[in-house]
Amino acid sequence: MARILYVEDIEDNMLLVQKIVASRGHEFLWARNAEKGLEMAIASRPDLILLDLGLPDMDGQTLSILLRKEPSLQGVPILVLTAWPEEVVRQTVQAYQLNGYLCKPFSMADLLKSIEALLAAN
Repeated sequence: MARILYVEDIEDNMLLVQKIVASRGHEFLWARNAEKGLEMAIASRPDLILLDLGLPDMDGQTLSILLRKEPSLQGVPILVLTAWPEEVVRQTVQAYQLNGYLCKPFSMADLLKSIEALLAAN
């Protein structure tokens, strides 16, 4: 199955997503902040990165730039999961060449559908 990294500072959000990801048999990795997320992404080369934009140490846009510049992570899809306003998120996804987004709160069915579509396309 796939290895999925979630960069998210709120543990309750992480636990919910972890339950969904694990229910499909995927390996789940969690980074509580951007610095750890970048380290874990490089060390583990996940098949998919789930990214919150509001992180305590660095915003998700900056982290996405660093992830996209890393040669070992070329082609790894990034799905944004955030509570930011949808118009801002849509523009961010487009400007930073990310692969999609879901605005919190989102349905678990939509999350699974997005994950499976990105994994299948990769």
